[in-house]
Amino acid sequence: MPRPHDLRLLLRLNVTLMVGAATAFGFLLAVPLPFARKIGDVGQAGGNPALAFIWVVAGAMLLAAACSAWNQVQERDTDALLPRTAVRPLPTGRMVPWAATGIGALLFAAALGCLHAAGELATVLAPGMAANLPYDAAPGAGSPMSGPPVSGGVLLLVGVGITLVYNGAYTPLKRVTSFALLPGALVGAMPPLLGWMAAGGDPRDPVAILLYGVYVLWQVPHFWLRAQRERIHYQRAGLPVPPAQFAAARYAGLLRVWYHAYAVAVLMLPVFPLLHAPLVRAGVVLLGVALLGVSALARTTGVAAGDAEGVTPGAGATQVIPATCMARRDVVALRAADAAMPALMLLLLLDRMLPLF
Repeated sequence: MPRPHDLRLLLRLNVTLMVGAATAFGFLLAVPLPFARKIGDVGQAGGNPALAFIWVVAGAMLLAAACSAWNQVQERDTDALLPRTAVRPLPTGRMVPWAATGIGALLFAAALGCLHAAGELATVLAPGMAANLPYDAAPGAGSPMSGPPVSGGVLLLVGVGITLVYNGAYTPLKRVTSFALLPGALVGAMPPLLGWMAAGGDPRDPVAILLYGVYVLWQVPHFWLRAQRERIHYQRAGLPVPPAQFAAARYAGLLRVWYHAYAVAVLMLPVFPLLHAPLVRAGVVLLGVALLGVSALARTTGVAAGDAEGVTPGAGATQVIPATCMARRDVVALRAADAAMPALMLLLLLDRMLPLF
């Protein structure tokens, strides 16, 4: 019988809870008060927003836990080489691979059941979405409600697709290329979209696509900055990550491109008809400007360490970053990137809920 501590490590409960929060955010952006008796016209056809909310959040969290269990089965050999992951139950031998695979399978089946139930409710909630969209939607082509409502089968297939990309593409590619994060980011940004669809929203809605893009752009600097802390261990494990593989100057340029893209995407939100409250618009603009300012700090630790010690690399040097700890400027950049995402979520929900009171 697996110990609770081992299950917590296997399922990465901190990540699973973050997935649940992001899914809830996507749902609440469409239906801000799912536990009210009546929200606009939603629920008049028999739909229950509160039940759909519970199903989709549970489904997303179960799916994240299943993917984590299978991911650790796939990476148990390299996990043993990284101090951060060496304490997990599979590398230490406290759990055998077939047990972790079975736990993942049970969680995966439960996740698909929850997502299917949420999708079936979405077909009922969709007709009332027009009264709950965070902007004035014009009917016809390009309208968020112009397409057919999401069904249980669609959400089920989305869950299967997420698993195939995460465990079938992202996890194996981590051993091959430093850009494996790109397919991982595509599925890592899916929770808000899952919540949006479960509330009856069309995934082709420009608002949903824009928010999805912001999530994708956030994940790359988030992971790369965190990888800086263990770049030596990644090198020893043979895992290609940009902080360990690229020369300092090249990595700095790539990181700044992604960080700037993340900041610009946040700044684009007030341009679209998504925000109504002037104070919220101003808050989002200030958030984007702050990210642009912090992006100047998001440079490689190797460069910072070299500057601090008076080391001047030769012209055309391709020295790989040698340091093992993050410079203060990189810590600030990482914390700013991570803090900006929940702050943005709260601002968007605030703008969505203010007209209801």
